[in-house]
Amino acid sequence: MKCNRLLSGKRVDKHVQELKHKWYNRVCVTTTDGDKSLYFVRQRDGRLANVPYDVRVYFSKRHPKAKAFSYFMSTDISCSTKEVLQGYSWRWSCEVVNFYTKTQIGLADFRVRSYEAADKYMVVVLLAWAYVEQRFDRDCSSQIQTYGDIIRQHRDEHAIDWLTGAIQMAISTEDVDSVLQHFLRLQNQPA
Repeated sequence: MKCNRLLSGKRVDKHVQELKHKWYNRVCVTTTDGDKSLYFVRQRDGRLANVPYDVRVYFSKRHPKAKAFSYFMSTDISCSTKEVLQGYSWRWSCEVVNFYTKTQIGLADFRVRSYEAADKYMVVVLLAWAYVEQRFDRDCSSQIQTYGDIIRQHRDEHAIDWLTGAIQMAISTEDVDSVLQHFLRLQNQPA
């Protein structure tokens, strides 16, 4: 959550300052890739604006002397700190997918469309993401380690196909203007 959210009428980052004299709880969490991560955590219960029940907010650092905090919130106050952070850790793969579908595949570009168009657009974006997942599963190697590597590889393959087609057409027709018109969809080629 963001530091400017109000917990019991006060910004979350102001609660951090009030708790600076308290000891950190050390919490070890297993990440999605199987590694262990240690977090230093403090917590406070309260009410968030527009949430009708108590929540627990966790103020977390990767090292006690680090300056920046991460803020996590749980609506289930009975959960332990480790359970909440472990749940977030398992959710990280979802965050990665959200990032790539928004920034690389275009999910964020639906806003100016009608509901029907946005609905259809979502299907196309999710099909594109299914392709990325399938290629990642098939091509994962020392060179291909992230979804971004798959997207870059696909773009490179597309560029190679496009350029190869243009070169082959230029060789066979010996007419550069027609190649430019065909591949760049130029209306009128300047003389």
